[in-house]
Amino acid sequence: MKTSKIIPLADLETIYRILLQRIVKGYSARQLSFLIGAAPNYVEEVETLLRPFYSGDELARIALALDDADVDNFCPAINDDSELHVSVDKYEYKEKVIHTYCRIDEQGEEEELFRLREDMEMTDVDLVEGDDEMQLVNDIISVLLRANYFYEPKLPLEVYKAINNLLPTPVNPFYVSVAMERFFDDDLETYPLRLVGENGGAYRYEEC
Repeated sequence: MKTSKIIPLADLETIYRILLQRIVKGYSARQLSFLIGAAPNYVEEVETLLRPFYSGDELARIALALDDADVDNFCPAINDDSELHVSVDKYEYKEKVIHTYCRIDEQGEEEELFRLREDMEMTDVDLVEGDDEMQLVNDIISVLLRANYFYEPKLPLEVYKAINNLLPTPVNPFYVSVAMERFFDDDLETYPLRLVGENGGAYRYEEC
């Protein structure tokens, strides 16, 4: 997938810093989207310039999700309004996802700015029957439900941290996102949870 767009230099620097940090944390774009309460493809679409840049609230949630309390660490101190024509090429190669960002000059020639690699993200197909981590996460969510934890709406990041606080070793957000899907349905009142607050903001899980 290759896209191009003219964007502020400061936005490009922030995209780079967030992309690098989420790779270091071992989070896929989809997993980071989950943690900040956004649509599954949201972060990927910002990274590939298909969607407008993050809002201030989203940057604050991203900083918390990446365990950085200071959102300014993702925002460069660039005082001008410089813009760049940038192309983004995202593709898979030998079980890796490659992100290549280039500057496009006035003649249409490309100059590489940076290239990052990450592992392919986990999917439901990777789960085996009776996966211990998956079962443990499911059990903890059941405990949280019985304790009325979801009486007040909770961001996915809050749920993720609450679960990890009860585990000896943190789990990847993938397990929590998959597990939460089994506890809610927007159309069936028989499910214990529902999603609220999606219109223009982060969604949350709330007890039905």
